[in-house]
Amino acid sequence: MNALLAAGSLAGVLGLALTAKWLGLGGARLADADEAMAIAEAELPGFVAASAQLEADGAGATVVGVDGSMVRVRPHGANFVAEPGLG
Repeated sequence: MNALLAAGSLAGVLGLALTAKWLGLGGARLADADEAMAIAEAELPGFVAASAQLEADGAGATVVGVDGSMVRVRPHGANFVAEPGLG
C-alpha cells in the first residue's frame, strides 16, 4: 500500500467519524430508571421489571425482574438492547 492511499483512507475514516459526531449519531443515553425498565420489558417477552440502576453516565443500566433475574440494558448505536442472563 502506498503512502498516498493510506493517507486518503485515514482522511476518509476521520471525515466519516466527524460527520457522525456532528449529526449526533450514537451516544444514546437513558433518561431514567423507568425508561430502562420499559426497554427491558419490551425487548424480553415475559420479563417484568421491579427496579433499575442506571450507570453514572446514563449509557446503560442493570434491571432486576420481580423473579430476581437481571438484565443489562446497553446502547447499540442510537437504540438500546436488553441482554438477559446476568447473575
